[in-house]
Amino acid sequence: MAIGFLGCWLTFALLWWLIAFVHTDLQDDHLPDRQGETGWTPCVLSIYGFPSCFLYSLETQHTTGYGLRAITEECPEAIFLMCAQCLIGTIIDSFTVGAVIAKLTRPTMSNNTIMFTRNAVICLMDGVLCLMFRLGDLRKRKLIGVSISAILIRTKRTREGERLDNYETPLELQCDDMGSDIFFLWPMTVVHKIDADSPFYNLSASQMLNENFEIVVTLEGSIESTGQGTNAKTSYLSCEILWGQKFVNLVSFNEKHQSYEADFKLFDKMEWVETPFCSAAEYEAQGNEENNTKTTEGNSITYTDSTKKEKEDTLQCNGVAEDTVAKHGNEFEEHELSKAHQESGDWEYGKQRIPVYQDVIYEEDECEDSDERADTPPFPVTWV
Repeated sequence: MAIGFLGCWLTFALLWWLIAFVHTDLQDDHLPDRQGETGWTPCVLSIYGFPSCFLYSLETQHTTGYGLRAITEECPEAIFLMCAQCLIGTIIDSFTVGAVIAKLTRPTMSNNTIMFTRNAVICLMDGVLCLMFRLGDLRKRKLIGVSISAILIRTKRTREGERLDNYETPLELQCDDMGSDIFFLWPMTVVHKIDADSPFYNLSASQMLNENFEIVVTLEGSIESTGQGTNAKTSYLSCEILWGQKFVNLVSFNEKHQSYEADFKLFDKMEWVETPFCSAAEYEAQGNEENNTKTTEGNSITYTDSTKKEKEDTLQCNGVAEDTVAKHGNEFEEHELSKAHQESGDWEYGKQRIPVYQDVIYEEDECEDSDERADTPPFPVTWV
């Protein structure tokens, strides 16, 4: 900035000196001391040499006007040069003020304080495969109004066989329950759930590693002190996504100071966790099959000796043949699920704890021909 002003002053000082030299204002008879005797009219009054021209250039550009040096009507080129220097000086002043304001209101280091992890990870969270990465801010004054977005850039082929390079697909991000809007006070982990709407839904660990794509992440926010907007970007390639790892916790509570502290030494640290290597679609299908199997097994009716007798009496009263029960004898076989849990008497099904009745193998010779009602409640059994 200072070099720019000094260069402008020296350049115009040289031009003023050339005008005085061409007009012979620097000859001994035409100097200001003898101009009254010779009657000489110079282009600029009180010019003795280059130092005088430099001072006149400085006074003209900044409109100082000390009153000793002034332009005359003798030289038209001098009038034109004075107008040009005034315009150029105003332009330089405008750019200088704009640069200073931009420097003060938008520091160049604001983006460098925002950190992204070097790698993204994929692991299970709440039973769903998720792609995660972490971001943090090193400044004491945090950003406000922060939002984050991600775009998947890949090559796609249409049904007609057309190849589309750099095809962009938005990724749905969330941070806790805040969605894509972040309350950015401490390092946060951003999550993309790999569900049916995700472009990674049908990709397994090996397939994702062999895919050619890039995830571009953009963070936008406002500087708290000035209100100016700022943004930061990063990207993750397929080789930078680690399957089966998760980020370690770096935020802890300090009992002494009664405040939360973030250890940025652990910002990029990860640990291995048990994660299926199949795709999210296959994992979800396997989970549905297991749930259906558990539901079918859990809802199967379990009989005891007394209820077996009551079942037989009920069928006979309704005119059903006596061999009907015998034909369905496989219904009274011992259930593997209840056999495994005879000691506990109940089993876990999702988040609901369901009691399981212990099975007793029914044998024909143990049945007594009695019309006495069983002590157990009649079927169907109500699950409590």
